[in-house]
Amino acid sequence: MESVLRDVAGRIPQTCLTANEFDGFAASQATKAVLVGAAHSLSQIIRIDLVNARGRIVGTSNPHPMSDPIYLTDTSYYQDLSTDPSLISYLSEPRRIPATGRKIFSLALKIKDAEGNFLGIIVSMIDLDHLEGIYEKRLKTRSLAATFYRRDGIILLHSPKPERALGRRIWRPDTPLHRMIAKNSPTLIRDSSWIDGKEQLIALHPLAHYSGGIAVSRAVSEIMAGRRLEARLIRFIAYLMDIAIDTTSLLGLRHVKTGILRAASESYLSRHDVLTRLPNRLLFAEELKRMFLTSHRSGTGFALHFLDLERFKDINDNHGHAVGDEVIQTVARRLRGRLRKSDFVARIGGDEFAVIQRPLVGRQQVVDLITAIQAAMRVPCTAGNTEVEAALAIGVAVAPSDGKTSTELMRSADIALYAAKSDTDSNYRFYDPGIKDSRAERRALEGALRSAHENKEFVLFYQPILDLATNRIWGCEALVRWNHPVKGMVTPLEFIPTAEESGLIGSIGDWILDEACSAAMTWDLPLKVAINLSPVQFKRRDVFASVKKALAASGMPARRLVLEITESVKLTEEATATLKRLKALGVSIALDDFGTGYASMSYLRSFPFDKIKIDQSFVRGMTGSPDSRAIIKATIGLANDLKMSTTAEGVETEEQLNALRLAGASQAQGYFIAKPMSRDAIAAFIADHERVPSNGQDRNLPARAIA
Repeated sequence: MESVLRDVAGRIPQTCLTANEFDGFAASQATKAVLVGAAHSLSQIIRIDLVNARGRIVGTSNPHPMSDPIYLTDTSYYQDLSTDPSLISYLSEPRRIPATGRKIFSLALKIKDAEGNFLGIIVSMIDLDHLEGIYEKRLKTRSLAATFYRRDGIILLHSPKPERALGRRIWRPDTPLHRMIAKNSPTLIRDSSWIDGKEQLIALHPLAHYSGGIAVSRAVSEIMAGRRLEARLIRFIAYLMDIAIDTTSLLGLRHVKTGILRAASESYLSRHDVLTRLPNRLLFAEELKRMFLTSHRSGTGFALHFLDLERFKDINDNHGHAVGDEVIQTVARRLRGRLRKSDFVARIGGDEFAVIQRPLVGRQQVVDLITAIQAAMRVPCTAGNTEVEAALAIGVAVAPSDGKTSTELMRSADIALYAAKSDTDSNYRFYDPGIKDSRAERRALEGALRSAHENKEFVLFYQPILDLATNRIWGCEALVRWNHPVKGMVTPLEFIPTAEESGLIGSIGDWILDEACSAAMTWDLPLKVAINLSPVQFKRRDVFASVKKALAASGMPARRLVLEITESVKLTEEATATLKRLKALGVSIALDDFGTGYASMSYLRSFPFDKIKIDQSFVRGMTGSPDSRAIIKATIGLANDLKMSTTAEGVETEEQLNALRLAGASQAQGYFIAKPMSRDAIAAFIADHERVPSNGQDRNLPARAIA
């Protein structure tokens, strides 16, 4: 149910996540169609409503039009979600609809605007009678009871269904059950039933992202009868709690105190991954330490494999987290299927696994296992109706040669894994002392970048762009540099990739916008300023808001700003909408590095760019390569047909400049025209350029700029 609501909320365009736009979006026919489809996707959903920040229903799956405004400000879910910043979802109290006698409750999710403020709610009305039917089918014996409860103990659903259960609290005050529900952790507990006072074994399973959970219970006397424990009970509890309890551990229950049973259950849950039921990082660390002790005693070696699911973030982004979860489960099953009983596998992170291969006879044994794993992963993972290609990068360290302790061995395997991820020829690597610890270097660089941003070590340089028709300066491109206190001036190629991976590019990019617009307002001529945008800024930042803020703070007209993007910016519906809003504001959009990607032509069809920037690799080769000249001519012709201008980058000789002018390029930039300059230097350059007579420009500008 929650996934349906999250899917609907996820379809709200970024541009509509404002108080001004939300109501209109919610009331549109397109949104109504989405809500109707979502409400019909699960039979227990009666209806779905979109509620604005004032508590008014502004969109609904209800086919009947609303004659008068309906406000839900008196509902508990609106009052709590609108006032508690930490609350994301809410399960309402159960109630009956007087007209029909139908039992319902509501599930509501908070909707936030781009700034994280409360914008509204998406709420579904759930049919309790339908859920009760599901519960009854799942319970194979009448001696079992199942309860769906809210965190405060209110019963939303109970089966078998005594009428007096609905809306009551599942616990009595200050009882073990009360305390364990308050802890909100999965466990097995022994307590008296709130209905008949009999001692029960109760399995509690809090639901992720919900303020509630499921309790399954059975009388202890029935479990103990004749030392017989029904396998169905064990499977059902294991299903609900995501724990694999060995039947034998409960056969001796009469000899075990409640505290020991609870401790065993909590121990399992704290050491296993809920999604895959594999051991987690905690149990893996314990097992690795035990393996070292065994290895020292026996004198045998073992191998540690670190495995990383490649491009897992793209799988989640492109297909959704539900598909991502199924892929993780498939990978876990395939790993288990390729290992011996003596080996050990764990899920130690979101997309990371670890394998302890033991005992180890020789290196070839490791290669054979890697080959088997890679062969298994060549088969696409099927998730729902989607087939997903999934590959594993593998780093291997062998004990004791690559590490005398578990910490040392893990570090060696981690270094090998990172090397494997960077290796284009092979997706696995054995640890070697000669491998550079690139990951440690990246972490150090990330820390230095944070300090650099705080200490204002970033500076902008400005490279003039020449208008080839008038031979006058058309504008400048802003280029960021890092003025490192020890290394001196660092180029963006050395730090921008790390800034993007760490997310720092968002705040750095905002500073570049602010600084470039501010600097442009100090120039004597109203020239354009071009700024590169990272694809990460489009994913993690409200680019439109950042641009508006920079323009407002500097007072610069939007028509003077040019934003450059590359094909690595995915033109999703949201990204395209943002670019259109920027164009409507007056900002120009340029396609940078044209011709270097795989989909340049189709990319041009996706959005009406104002300019194409011809990559410097073609410019450098144009005087000696007929192919480069042909590509440049074709690009300029294409741009002219599409009513776009062109800028050629990397002009380093007069011959290149003249050839571009003859080919019909609109502008050019490069060291032959002028090198990038500091803020003060570019202001002086522009002032000097303004004083030079126009009849001397064609001959003098490039030569003077080089000097």
